[in-house]
Amino acid sequence: MPTKEEMLSFAKSIEKIVKEKDLNYIDAVTYFCETNSLEVESVTNLINHSLKAKIAFDASQLNLLPKSNTLPV
Repeated sequence: MPTKEEMLSFAKSIEKIVKEKDLNYIDAVTYFCETNSLEVESVTNLINHSLKAKIAFDASQLNLLPKSNTLPV
């Protein structure tokens, strides 16, 4: 089980990739794994709630998740 510091460090790395490479969060995690020779499955326990929400938002925008009933903003 990763520590909170490890999870925070991972989230900061992903945020940095998103900003510097102009990627969405899903692609940023994939890019991180590729550049560090990691399997995507091996970093799933490093994803905190904030990062998970951002990934879910990206996935819904890309129609990768089933539609949910949400009110328009």
